[in-house]
Parts: sequence; structure tokens; C-alpha cells
Amino acid sequence: MYVIVVGGGKVGYYLAKTLLAEGHEVAIVERDEKKVAKLDLDMGGVLVREDGSTPGGLERAGAGRAQVLVAVTGQDETNLVACQVAKTYFNVPRTIARINNPKNEDLFRILDAGTAVSSTQIITDLILREVDTNPLQKVLALDGTDARVVEILLPPGAPAVERSLAAIHLPEGSLVVAVIRDGHLTVPDGQTQLRQGDRLFLITDPKYTLAVTAQLIGQPD
Repeated sequence: MYVIVVGGGKVGYYLAKTLLAEGHEVAIVERDEKKVAKLDLDMGGVLVREDGSTPGGLERAGAGRAQVLVAVTGQDETNLVACQVAKTYFNVPRTIARINNPKNEDLFRILDAGTAVSSTQIITDLILREVDTNPLQKVLALDGTDARVVEILLPPGAPAVERSLAAIHLPEGSLVVAVIRDGHLTVPDGQTQLRQGDRLFLITDPKYTLAVTAQLIGQPD
């Protein structure tokens, strides 16, 4: 997979290093001369000295054949424009933008610039998960919908234990998409038997929280 990383700061550098280690083809697009000088020592082979928010810069970075563009500069407006240019001019299938100010997240959605990732929101969600007593823990919000990916742990004696998914009547539109058991992830089907200690990942609507909880782990005390 060919990935273009716009922004050669710490986030872009370590993202590119990780992707390269996973065997992907990567280009880092950076125009700041100080950052270019630092990157050139270690990442010269994949460094593109261009403005990643312009059609010309992305063309020279090979955007026409990229599967993913990730914009991770420190400027939200630059990340937005880079994603829009990638989608509009080069039909890049997947664009992802780092959001430095969470207030700009709605703007990204309105302009359909791709997936917006707010580090502030991710950290906030992690903190809230630690203090939240709700057995359904939100993992991910699905853009453009009310649906959420949630996680639930099956305790001893839960109604769902030793039952198949086909025998559990979840609300309409709710679906178990993954089961983690003994450190192994399984994509389940209707015949999958649930066990004590299973971690389930579901797609569901928040309005069905009580119904999903009742079916899987029982009514709250």
C-alpha cells in the first residue's frame, strides 16, 4: 500500500517509520526547511520537499497512485486542504486528517474531507472509559451516523454465556462484529458460542444500550 504522509513533524516521522516497518511504501511531504534538514538524515529516501496542500506538491509526491493520504501537520487548515486536494484532484480512496482543535472536527465532516482524528478526543474518551461504570464502553463513533462500536466483557453467569449468537435477540441494527478470547480475535457467525470472559465488539445505536446490556449480561442491579 502506498501512503502519503503530509507533515514531517514528530507525528509524521513516527507514523512513516511505523508504516515502513510494516512493509508499506511511504512518502513524507514537508516544505519547512528546518524539518526537511532533520528528516533528510534518516528519511531522505522517502522525503518529498513539497507543499502537501497543493495539487502540484501532491502530484510530485505520487498522489495519483496513493491508496491513503494522512495529513498530520500542526495546522488544521493545512490538513483540511491537503485532504480535499487529494480527494478532488487525485481521487485518493482514503484521506485521514489530524485535528489539533476539536472544534474543527464538525467542519471536516461538513466538507467531507475524510476521517478526522482528534488526539484530544481520543485521550478524553480513554479517561472517560476508565471512570465510566456503563458495561458498554464506546470504542469508536461511526462518521455520519448515530451508531457506535462498543466493547463489552461477558462476566460469569451472564445470560449470553454458553449460547450461540443466533440464539441471542439483539435489537435491530445491533451486530457483534468481533470476539476476543484468550488473546485471539474471531469474526463470529450465528453458530459462535459465547463464553465467560469473552470481549465482544458490537455496532449498535446508543438508544439500544439497555436492551443490548440486558441480552448479553443481564439487567443491572
